[in-house]
Amino acid sequence: MKTPGNISILLVDDDIDDQEIFLLTMQDTGNEVECEFACDGIQALEKLARIAYEPHLIFIDINMPKMNGIELLAELKQNPRLDRTPMYMYSTSDQQEIVARCLELGASGFMKKSPDIEHLRRDFQHVIDNRAVL
Repeated sequence: MKTPGNISILLVDDDIDDQEIFLLTMQDTGNEVECEFACDGIQALEKLARIAYEPHLIFIDINMPKMNGIELLAELKQNPRLDRTPMYMYSTSDQQEIVARCLELGASGFMKKSPDIEHLRRDFQHVIDNRAVL
């Protein structure tokens, strides 16, 4: 359930190191964040099927096993319960045709993974500050 003050975020990424960097970066934004993680699209769908779980933001890696990020995005965009949930692609790949396809499917934006933690923190802070008020 969405509560004021806390920002609930789901990161779908099969790389444990990227999950840890994501968590540390989110905590560094100065916001109260609650992060949940899924290692692939199937696990994300299972988490999101829980009636009480509705994150404020969803970040999706593209290259994952079982169900890639583009397939997951297409599936999530068909879920009316998530109509107002911003979904950002978060990947090392920023090929223009992939970015265009994700935006066409309804992604709110596309963030390239960066080894520069300060750059990531600024990008995440921008997303948090500009998310739709739900």
